[in-house]
Amino acid sequence: MSQETQIGNLGGGISDEDSKLVDSILNDINNTGNQRTAPPQQQQQQQQQQQQQQQQPSPEQIKMMQQQQQQQMAMRQQQMAQQQAMAQQQAMSQQKQNIITEDTNDIMENIKNEAKNIMTVVFLCIIFNIDQVDNLFKSQNMFLSEGGGLNMQAVLIKALLIGIIFYVIKTYLL
Repeated sequence: MSQETQIGNLGGGISDEDSKLVDSILNDINNTGNQRTAPPQQQQQQQQQQQQQQQQPSPEQIKMMQQQQQQQMAMRQQQMAQQQAMAQQQAMSQQKQNIITEDTNDIMENIKNEAKNIMTVVFLCIIFNIDQVDNLFKSQNMFLSEGGGLNMQAVLIKALLIGIIFYVIKTYLL
């Protein structure tokens, strides 16, 4: 047979020391329960602090980031320089093509535009090389060569006269 203690028999037999012991145990249990809930709060605070520290870079990280930015800027500048060089090359080749096509057109246009001047020079050269003008120079002994023809001085004087007359015609008549 088992022995059972009734509840009524348990009451009143607790000493002051026993009650203090029970109170201290209950306090310890309550405190450890509070402490168990406190560490997660501390952990959260620590995690927040770590996250803030991670968000704020260290001086070494700042230097590395600046170097990376400088490298990126240098690469961008190189790319821009290459693009500009390519654009210049394309523009130069386009200009060469335009010049080639324009040259053939320009030569003909220039001839048409300068036809008056060209015809004036041709006309003056013909006039200064006819026998009558040569005879005027031959009448002066200083313009004669040993063979009886006109010397270099006569040719030079004729060229200067052609130049002067051309200038006067172009300036005042054309």
